[in-house]
Amino acid sequence: MQLEDTIVAVASAPGGAMRGIVRATGEQVLPCLQRLGVRAESTRPHVVEQPLQLPRPWGSVPCSIYIWPAARSYTRQPAVEVHTVGSPPLLEAIVSGFRSAGARLADPGEFTLRAFLAGRLDLTQAEAVLSVIDANSDRELQVALEQLGGGLGAPLKTLRDDLLDVLAHLEAGLDFVEDDIEFIEETALSESIEEALSSLRGVAARLQTRSIADQRARVVLTGRPNVGKSQLFNSLIGESQSIVTAAKGTTRDYVSASWDCCGRVVELIDTAGVEQAATSIVDADAQQRSHRQVATAAVTLLCLDISQPLDDLDRGQLASRTAETIMVDTKSDLPTVRPTLGLAVSGRTGAGLAALSQAVAAALGATETSAVANTADRCRDSVDQAVQALERSARCAADRAGEELVAAELRVALDHLGRVLGAVYTDDVLDRIFSKFCIGK
Repeated sequence: MQLEDTIVAVASAPGGAMRGIVRATGEQVLPCLQRLGVRAESTRPHVVEQPLQLPRPWGSVPCSIYIWPAARSYTRQPAVEVHTVGSPPLLEAIVSGFRSAGARLADPGEFTLRAFLAGRLDLTQAEAVLSVIDANSDRELQVALEQLGGGLGAPLKTLRDDLLDVLAHLEAGLDFVEDDIEFIEETALSESIEEALSSLRGVAARLQTRSIADQRARVVLTGRPNVGKSQLFNSLIGESQSIVTAAKGTTRDYVSASWDCCGRVVELIDTAGVEQAATSIVDADAQQRSHRQVATAAVTLLCLDISQPLDDLDRGQLASRTAETIMVDTKSDLPTVRPTLGLAVSGRTGAGLAALSQAVAAALGATETSAVANTADRCRDSVDQAVQALERSARCAADRAGEELVAAELRVALDHLGRVLGAVYTDDVLDRIFSKFCIGK
């Protein structure tokens, strides 16, 4: 990326809307505006209510133009946002106008990349921008906003600053070793390293917890044919994806969809009905697929038709249920012929679905929301390596193995923390992160 270029892109969501936004930044952004008929100051943030002069057939387009000087902008370069009617052709015409005035189309994530390289964001916050955009539930949005506000980066930055102070004292002592000057006492050194180690272990545990939690949990519906699994599946996800008929065996393969279960997005899976014996190759394959889905489920919903008496197949499934199984009595809107064995629900009327959702959420368990999954995946190894380096440093300090060894391990720990925050980075890491962004962010 040529970071000195002036870049432009549509920054609002695709499609028509009352308002749309075009964003531009770079050292030549104000001259670009001037070529489009708008004159603006460069010394303070302000808004200009003035039309852009675009090529035909558009001509004069009324806009509100928000202008930020370099020190106050997201990218720490002069920046503008053009707010106008959210017509996709009009927004693209404004982008074309800027390009004809000297800007180029932004690459994916280039605005946030410039903010990171300018020190406006650390790398964990830059990743959180993408997670805010991609959030599919209130919980995911809350987690992303927490990280964007420094929930992960701030404590790591404080920890890194503290370790830099310790290393500075150690290296100063090494410079004056012949003068027998002690810049940090042995006890204070050990205490500082142990305190940092304790904090970093906490971060490592949070990253591990978050990574596991954000591997989307699988919730599988199982039971014999025609017990109402597919209708329950459709009711839970709020749309008709599984075929629902009175005929048995209409689900031959599994069907999956995202399900917002009390604020946590999980993968809900409807499977073929469980039968005593397969009567064809297709039936046998359907049964194997169902068994594989149940085997990988975090929670299994064993569906039993409460309007029908239990048969031998039902009793066999009851006998083989596990701690991860939730009993579901389906078709509760029909006359019942037996006592309830679990949660009574009706996929047709929606009765009992709220209680079922709460039971599934409780079975999945509450998970601390301390970091965004993508960040956890990227950072886990670096944090673990930093923990190991601090452990070695602590042992060297306790064994009085020499301040040179203590300092060497501290440098290793600081290098790994720098990789997490982006103080140390490589082009391939930045490419991997920012290529996931959409253009305009």
